[in-house]
Amino acid sequence: MKTIKIVAILLLTVAIGCTDDFEDTNTNPNEPETVTANLLLSTAISNGVNSVVDQAWDNGNIVAQLTAKINFTDFDRYNWGTESGFWDDMYENIAVTENIISIATAEGSENTSYEAIALVLRSWMYAQLTDCWGDVPYSEAINGQTEDNFQPTYDAQQNIYTGIIADLERADQLLAQGQQIFGGDVIFDGDLTNWRKLANSLRLRYLMRSSNVSDVSSAMQAIADAGNIFESNSDNAVLIYPATSQVDSWPISNGRIGGFDEHRMSTTSEAFLKQYGDNRISAWFQPTDNPDDDPTLFAGLPNGLSENNASTYNGGASNVSRLNQSFFYDSPNSVEAPIMKFSEVQFILAEAAQRGLISGDAETYYNAGVTAELEYWNTGQDVAAYLAQTGVAYDGTLELIITQKWLGSFLVGMEGWFDFRRTGFPSFIVPGQDNVNNDVVPVRFFYPDSEQTLNADNYSAAVLALGGSDNINTPGWWESN
Repeated sequence: MKTIKIVAILLLTVAIGCTDDFEDTNTNPNEPETVTANLLLSTAISNGVNSVVDQAWDNGNIVAQLTAKINFTDFDRYNWGTESGFWDDMYENIAVTENIISIATAEGSENTSYEAIALVLRSWMYAQLTDCWGDVPYSEAINGQTEDNFQPTYDAQQNIYTGIIADLERADQLLAQGQQIFGGDVIFDGDLTNWRKLANSLRLRYLMRSSNVSDVSSAMQAIADAGNIFESNSDNAVLIYPATSQVDSWPISNGRIGGFDEHRMSTTSEAFLKQYGDNRISAWFQPTDNPDDDPTLFAGLPNGLSENNASTYNGGASNVSRLNQSFFYDSPNSVEAPIMKFSEVQFILAEAAQRGLISGDAETYYNAGVTAELEYWNTGQDVAAYLAQTGVAYDGTLELIITQKWLGSFLVGMEGWFDFRRTGFPSFIVPGQDNVNNDVVPVRFFYPDSEQTLNADNYSAAVLALGGSDNINTPGWWESN
């Protein structure tokens, strides 16, 4: 929001200083005077997805203990900062979606599909914010663009969820009208049916997230019955980065090789993947670099170690598996950043059926989710044999469903952390030995420092709603049970 404020002031300054003559003589006939919805849409998608997959790589996989840090271990030890960069990115891109909606709803140029897609993206980004911080600016968040209000109030998380779910339902209704779009869709290439499926699949995600505190069964049943949700991996909402692209490059490859190498296989994921012969181990990680080791050896690193303990663990970095090189710069074909995948939808439906929130067979949904994940990663796994193992075979428990969903959250934002906070599963996720948060997994980020200086009154009110302290251990609305 700080960036939005600065841009607004600059635009106002330019407007005051211009004369009609200046505008006439300085108009470039080769540049458009207005930005179209298609250009803004590609920006909103690319920037939003890049920011979320960066967050998944740096923090989401770490706090869910799918990976661990061997250097710069503060986040892994819960010595957390404000993550203000992610906050700023989300609000800047929400502002872009607001502009798309303004263009799409302008009299004489209405386009219900652009409006709907912007609503889907805006809902997804607001969910990222409220699930990471709790109460955040929502109803007044972008008022600086239209009303010169640069100190927005913080909305209660429950109210934000109500708005998100309503917007996704409206998006589905608008998309059902089938009005064609003209470019900008870098995920589904203008396939409105897939956007409908994403809108409804995200609705299932957020309804399930609030299921401990709200009666969501009828809404979830209605969505499941309507059937406009992801039906296979071909429906996955993923942004694809071709290996040959020099423009829209995979954001992880824009960093330094040392930063890439800080991320290692965790002993948490190592134990599970090895126990069940899960081929995702080689899709995600590399064998150790030690020339004296077995060239097929994979070895993990415990989460939550101090700098010294992490860097010297098991004899040093060469004895701990790095992430697969395809996640950095030399993918043979492409890498992908997921917003949501078919497997997650199946795990949501499996949980809903297991808990009696919807009708249907939980085991069927669960098996479909596991199968979809193994196929997504091209593991070559014998799926039937994998599913037949005790510890993988459906046993009617919620923990089994959430554990496989946890594996499916690899690189999907902060979803593994969100589910752990909601359910307490997988139960084998425990704080590392050198954590600095009293052996407790945090449940939120600190508010950005800029809010204390630029939006002090509303920040103070939000902290008061937390109980008077802006700390990382205060649960949000949907975590109550």
